[in-house]
Amino acid sequence: MSPFTDKKMKKIYFLIVALFTYGELSAQQDIQSSNWYQSNTLLNPAAVATEDSDFGFYTNCRFQYFSIGGQPMRTNTFAAEVKIPDQQGKNNHFGVGLNAYNHQTGDGRLMTTNISIPVSYTMQVDKYNKLSVGISPGFFMQGFSTADQTWESQWTGLGFNTDPSTSGENLNNSYTALDIAAGLYYQLEIDGSYFKGGFSAKHLTRPKIDFSFGGDRLYSLYTLHLGGDIETIRDNLRVSPNVILYQSGPNTSLVFGASVDNLLDEGAKYTNLRKSKSISYGVYYRWNDAIVATFGMNIAGYRFGLSFDATVSNLSNVNNSIGALEVYFKSQFFSKTKKRSKIKNLK
Repeated sequence: MSPFTDKKMKKIYFLIVALFTYGELSAQQDIQSSNWYQSNTLLNPAAVATEDSDFGFYTNCRFQYFSIGGQPMRTNTFAAEVKIPDQQGKNNHFGVGLNAYNHQTGDGRLMTTNISIPVSYTMQVDKYNKLSVGISPGFFMQGFSTADQTWESQWTGLGFNTDPSTSGENLNNSYTALDIAAGLYYQLEIDGSYFKGGFSAKHLTRPKIDFSFGGDRLYSLYTLHLGGDIETIRDNLRVSPNVILYQSGPNTSLVFGASVDNLLDEGAKYTNLRKSKSISYGVYYRWNDAIVATFGMNIAGYRFGLSFDATVSNLSNVNNSIGALEVYFKSQFFSKTKKRSKIKNLK
């Protein structure tokens, strides 16, 4: 039987198409999410703890290219944040968070892990405007499994000698490096509608891809993101447009679209007997790559949902347009003192 089975040829074709579709491939693997607007903290350290809640967390799981065979791309993310009032500045506050993501792909199990601690300061410019600045120190780790890898030096003429000691390759199978990010974030309210936008720069230290002595350095990742929460003529409907632009070395990625939030039940104002409920649904387009459909629910501050990426590029010939599946969960909480003050005001 020929060693080039349909499955292997499919993987080879996928790699060739990916090269021409996305340009230069590198060992850099930054987080890619179709639900990025659910947690701006993961995009921009200046956005940590800038929502109305006093503390909260967000988690997300993404599976990509699982229809091709072999090990799919899998990305897990987690973000937690807490708001700390600035006693010296009225309505100003600090934000502190914990961000983490783990990405694994390929039969070689190339794994990328990033853990960071974003810190921000938000200034109330006036009644309708807020400006935040932030920085995020952390560390960046990459590694791969050598168990399933073979090298040219292991070829015996009849097959590969899989004993790792015979590879003759002077490679590190893992490394760790310091990583720093920084950003700006702006919020604006106009007649009951809210707008936000930010710019961040990651990998400011340009960590070295240290699998070998001559390893390259990661490109810095620049991100511009904009979003809104716009009221409509119907009280139970709001529209949320979002756009994000990534720039990393020669590579650029643009995603834009909108979601609609439909309020099903406003909930009880004075008791917790009836919880507020809403659903959201949206469509986004990742330039020259995929159409993304999203659906979510929000029940009393607990938000969860999913998205599906339908590939529309040449990669659809390989993955049958099944690009990625993503699920998320988000929760936000208010301090007890803030809850008591709200009830007092209502009375």
